Amino acid sequence: MAPAPSISRSAQTALAGCVLALIAFALFRLYAPTAARPTEAAPPRRQVDLNRADRQELMQIPGLGPSNADAILAHRAERGPFESLDDLTHVHGVGPKTTEKVKPWLQLGPAEEPVERLERKPVIPTSPLSGKAKMLATDAKIDVNAATEADFVRLPGIGPALAARIVSYRANAAFATVDDLRKVKGIGVKTLDAIRPFIAVGKK
Repeated sequence: MAPAPSISRSAQTALAGCVLALIAFALFRLYAPTAARPTEAAPPRRQVDLNRADRQELMQIPGLGPSNADAILAHRAERGPFESLDDLTHVHGVGPKTTEKVKPWLQLGPAEEPVERLERKPVIPTSPLSGKAKMLATDAKIDVNAATEADFVRLPGIGPALAARIVSYRANAAFATVDDLRKVKGIGVKTLDAIRPFIAVGKK
């Protein structure tokens, strides 16, 4: 018959092996790649309209901070509505990687109401440069080759910076047609269509 101490040592060895196996399994579960993988944020059910969102709404989008929100609002005020979500890459401080990251949280809608609805409003907005009211469909068209910056600011979607850019471009060459305004940086197809009823081309 084997001595009692040798049996006790065998039991202790087996128990220690079991404990080590449990510890190894726990460590494996803790540090396995599937357990450590972060949960990705899912896009919200309601997307933000890039052409209507205010500063607070933009700052709630993951990946956009206060400076990004301010830059987007400034770009939209200066150049008019975004024509695609990819136009965000043209905003100062928002590169291609950030644009791709925030796309799921954005949608694109019209930035301005139709001219017909603007005409029915009792209060007509005034331009910050000239203090004059924005143009109505009943107003006489302005000559893009003779208009001042204040005249251009009266056009829908045209701000002081874009008006100055038009005048600067015209100093080098007169506009031959209304479509030549597309050569001015910041005037896209939608902006040109919005101002087309209010402009004409005359000789400089």
